[in-house]
Amino acid sequence: MDDQVGQAYAQALLAIARVDREVSPEESSRVRELVASRSAVAIDFEASFFEKMTPEILARTVAAAKADGIAVAHMLIVDGIRLATTDGDLNSAEAHAILRFAHALGCTDLDITGVTRELDEFFLNR
Repeated sequence: MDDQVGQAYAQALLAIARVDREVSPEESSRVRELVASRSAVAIDFEASFFEKMTPEILARTVAAAKADGIAVAHMLIVDGIRLATTDGDLNSAEAHAILRFAHALGCTDLDITGVTRELDEFFLNR
């Protein structure tokens, strides 16, 4: 994952963490771990306050870098769930955020269930 996609990926994880209005210190630490496992990018935490990462922006960034959107989505699904469960159970807002990012990157519901069954209950409530 190049630096541009890596930074956008990190910002997407922060957007998922932020859906419940705050990013806890545990979530910040978890984002660092998750991104470090995928990229050498230095996360710009300050950028997440000034520019909101959306599924559409992530999809455009991935496409511009000619990266594999489905592969990035699969990573984001796995990492998004790991992040969301850092402070307890996966809640509806976090699940829907993960689904929006995955769909924007080109995943179908079938693609998502191929990665995890943890989001199945949220497909009907979109």
